[in-house]
Amino acid sequence: MGDSGEVNSVGQLLARARRQLARAGIPSPADEARLLLTEVLGVSLAWVLAHPEAVVPADRRLLFQSYLDRRTALEPVAYIVGHKEFYGLDLEVGPAVLIPRRETELLVEGALAAAGRLIAAKGRDLLAADLGTGSGAVAVALAVHQPKLRLVAVDSSPDALALARGNAALHRVADRIEFRLGNLLLGIDRRFDIVVGNLPYIPSAQIPHLMPDVSRYEPHDALDGGPDGTTIIRLALEQASTRLEVPASLLFEIGDGQGAALAGLARGLYPTADVDVARDYAGLERILSVHLWQEPALQGLESISNLPSPPQRGRGLG
Repeated sequence: MGDSGEVNSVGQLLARARRQLARAGIPSPADEARLLLTEVLGVSLAWVLAHPEAVVPADRRLLFQSYLDRRTALEPVAYIVGHKEFYGLDLEVGPAVLIPRRETELLVEGALAAAGRLIAAKGRDLLAADLGTGSGAVAVALAVHQPKLRLVAVDSSPDALALARGNAALHRVADRIEFRLGNLLLGIDRRFDIVVGNLPYIPSAQIPHLMPDVSRYEPHDALDGGPDGTTIIRLALEQASTRLEVPASLLFEIGDGQGAALAGLARGLYPTADVDVARDYAGLERILSVHLWQEPALQGLESISNLPSPPQRGRGLG
């Protein structure tokens, strides 16, 4: 335990950390303290719980305190420890990308289901585009769980693409994912069986009012979807209309309250498609899906042909 009054055991450090995090208003301070200590020590949660008397070396105590100070300043845990679990995969993350979220797993589930149907219908491997790939979470999960998929993963951030390439290599799917620096589908002369994207969908005016760990730390250009939050998704829907190998599917993560407008736009662009808006675990609108079995009518493009071009965006999940 060390000299009287010295805080150097697992139990003592956790007790002090819990108090520090609680004072900062961190939810579940005990759980977060244990998580950070497991990262610092490189051990399991079970080991930490079973060894409250274990003495922590001085260099590890200093690192643990630095993690606590960063968390007290509301920096997200995923950025502090440098990784996040998503769809059963451990992914590297950093400030250049959004932190993967549980809701986005619904996008992966929908895309995998669509891939299964299209593989059965076409009898061949498929080509998919992941727009705003960020950390590569969606692209890597799709490649890992569907070996008959090849992907083009696009992002406007070189730093995000570097992380995504690393995650693809980590999970041994780099040979099936082509990473491209760009803005959505512009400049890509390919036809895709599936297009997915977790693109920016937060209305610009709402970003300063998000939770502090999001508004202060996560990249705003991966959040900002323009005045109503739908600008980037609308452009992606439009661009995809001339780059699909029908039958084909499009799936986008969206914000709650955007479903009717985006579904209406999709039906205008793809009048023969099955269009649906699925809700997430909290009952909020989350996934727009467009399943197309015939070529889209060209006149559908007229409905948004005059939309202004956005800034160089195309960033998403992380």
